[in-house]
Formats: sequence, C-alpha cells, structure tokens
Amino acid sequence: MKNVMMITTDQQNLDAMGCVNPSYYTPNLDRFVDRSVRFTGVISTSAQCSPSRATWMTGKYPHQVGVNNIGHVLDPKEWGIAKDFNQAGYETVYLGKWHLGLSPADHEFQITDYGLDGFELGVANKNPRYHSHKDAMTTAKALNYLEDYDGCKPFFMALNWFMPHPNVPVDGPFERIDPYAEQFPLEVMPVPTSYYLDDLSTKPAFQQERSRTGESDLTEELVRRDAQHYRSMLKLMDENLGRIMEKLEAKGLLDSTAILFTTDHGDMQGAHKLRLKGVLPYKELYNVPVILHVPWANPARKVIPDLVSSSAVTGTLLDAVGIEVPAECEGGSLMPHLALAQPPSEQLVFFEHYKAYWGYHPFRGAQTPEWKYVYYYEEDIEEMYNLKQDPDELVNVAGRPEAEEARRSLRQVVDAWWEATGGLSKPPIQDTVSKWGEG
Repeated sequence: MKNVMMITTDQQNLDAMGCVNPSYYTPNLDRFVDRSVRFTGVISTSAQCSPSRATWMTGKYPHQVGVNNIGHVLDPKEWGIAKDFNQAGYETVYLGKWHLGLSPADHEFQITDYGLDGFELGVANKNPRYHSHKDAMTTAKALNYLEDYDGCKPFFMALNWFMPHPNVPVDGPFERIDPYAEQFPLEVMPVPTSYYLDDLSTKPAFQQERSRTGESDLTEELVRRDAQHYRSMLKLMDENLGRIMEKLEAKGLLDSTAILFTTDHGDMQGAHKLRLKGVLPYKELYNVPVILHVPWANPARKVIPDLVSSSAVTGTLLDAVGIEVPAECEGGSLMPHLALAQPPSEQLVFFEHYKAYWGYHPFRGAQTPEWKYVYYYEEDIEEMYNLKQDPDELVNVAGRPEAEEARRSLRQVVDAWWEATGGLSKPPIQDTVSKWGEG
C-alpha cells in the first residue's frame, strides 16, 4: 500500500534551504533532500498564489482554468487531482492554505479539517492572524491524522503551509520569529548582486517606477531585515517539517509514502531593487524548488536540472503510485526524468502572469536553457534574457540584433501556445465570499 503526500510552502525561493545556501538553517529539509531527488529547473506556471495553486490541482496553466488572479475561483467542474485518487481507493485529505475559492471539499477532497488534540504553538505567534500560528494549527492537524491513521486504505494528503509568505500587519512585511532571528545577524545577511548591478534602465518602465516607490523603496538595511525575518520563518517551517517526518517514521510510513515538497512561487528579496512579488518574470519568482521522495524508485540522478513546468507536479503525484495520468492533466509527470542520465535535448517551458497589486501588466512567456522571453500582450512590450551569458537577468536584449532570431522564434512559439490553450477564453468566476486579504 503506497501513500502520497504533497507538502507545500508559500513564497519559498529555489535556494532557500541550508544544503544549497548556508545562510539558511533547515536541517530537516536538508535530511529530506539527502534521501530524495531535487529538481532545480522547475518553472512555476505563475508567480502568484491562486493561479499557481490552480495548476497544482488541475495540471493545467492558470488561464486554461480561469484562475488568472487572486480572487478567481477554481471551477469545481474542472478535473481535479482528488477525483482520480478517490477513484483509486485513496482517502484524500487537504489541510492548510487553499486560496482557490469555495472549499477543497467542493473539489472532492474527503477530509478538509482535523482535530487539534495536543496543539502547541511553541514559538509561533499567539495572534491567529499570523502565518506562524496558522501553520502550527495545520501541522497539529496533520500529525493527528497520521497518528490516527489505521492503514485501512492509502491516503493522499495535501499539506499546505503559509510560511514564509509575508503577512505582518505592523512593521512587516515578513514575520520575525523570535528568538530564531538572532541566529541570522543583520550584518551578515546577504544582499542580491542584482540589487547593486541592475538599474532597470533596459526594463519596462513600470519596473523602474516600482523600484522607487511603495514597498520597493528599498535600502540595504531593509533588504537585510527582510532576509533575516524570512530565514527565521523558514527555520520554523523546517521544525514543522521535522515533526511530520518523525511522525511518518514512527508510524512506519516513510518507506511507503511518496512525498513531493514544493512552493507556489518565490520572493524577490531585494533582487533588481524589487521587493516581494508582482507582475515580474525574474528567476527569483519563477524558479521553484521541487523535492521528490519515491522510496521504490531508482533515480539515475540525485539533482535534476531539467527545465520543466510546475504543471507536472499534479501528474507526478498520481504517477508515483502507478495511477494513470489522465488526459485532463496536461502537465504530464516528472517521474520519467528519474530514469534519464542527462537532460532531454528539447527543453521549453511556458509561464504567465496577469495582474497583481503592482497593476495590470499581463504577460505570457517561454524559457529554454538559453533564453527567457516575455511578451506583455496588452502593452506590446517585450523582455528577453540570454540566460547563459546573463544568468542574473540584468540586461533586457529584446530588440537587439544579436537576439533577433531567437526573439522572433520564441514569440511565434509563445503566441501559438497561447492560442492552442485557449488564451483568456475561460471566463473567471469572481470570489465574492472568501476574505482573500487574509490569505
């Protein structure tokens, strides 16, 4: 009997783990990486919470299911991952952040809450508005479910934490977890290279404007403070992960459970003199970690750099336990990459964004190992980077002669993909019930 767990964080950068970047402290995540496969080339379909999470549930791009923005509801008529796990005889469980309107129960998850016996806040904030508090509750519910699990049928659990997403109402935006922050002295907190090197002069004008106003009116001190708070939140997340792993091991479930750990998108952390997230195409937002633990697999590589889409997460969860990936799940599966000794010869991934609190600058884009191309289709603006020569995405080469052949080719590919997948033909369902500001 093989179980499945999907463990997600919110707004965690690709390198935000101690085994990759020693400025973080995540010993439990590091141990999980040691016994798993780490994908380093996963591109999120959208760098915004709701659209990205709609992809997890459906294996489709956000525009295909009409979840282009926060406040759009995932239509229960869409195919969803719980449906196939239910048909395969699994008990389906969804705990924690949802952010897709209605309820996970409307998408056929059987269990969407659980008891809080033995609930302990620990160092989490006592105020229930804080994400550390919400994550403590979610962790307790998951632990209680696993403790009570009797093995009568396999389970699929989606365990979704809020951290390290910002939500502090005063002196934010990131929550400072005391006393963990003391482990990350401000004076040694890193400042991204692009904070110093990118004046945004080759970028769309709204990026330059945003870097001088609002939350992105940054100083080195603010960047270092964000880095400190962000790391303190991830240390607490890591403790929650450790408790889950200990429970799985104590119940004898670790070797019979496929586990996929990921996040919906990253965080700018001061890169390019920008903060948090927004209608931006940068790697800090779109490159996301995926760690896959399938005990019965025999992977050819421990670290897999293949360029793949987060839309493959959905099919991977089914494929890992031998459930056929349905046609509705267009993103396919990551499982075939475990058998490859090197990346496939053809690598092309699409991504998109629609709107954020930065304003309305919708784009569609594509990435290959060499190029990243972005088309702001309402403004007829292009953004393009030679990733081999400019991995930090400092110089927009759209319009330059040396990039013209690649630009023309990728524009055609992106436009064809957009048309083939329906563009914005799926009307969004507006959420008039949920309190999105609390997500």
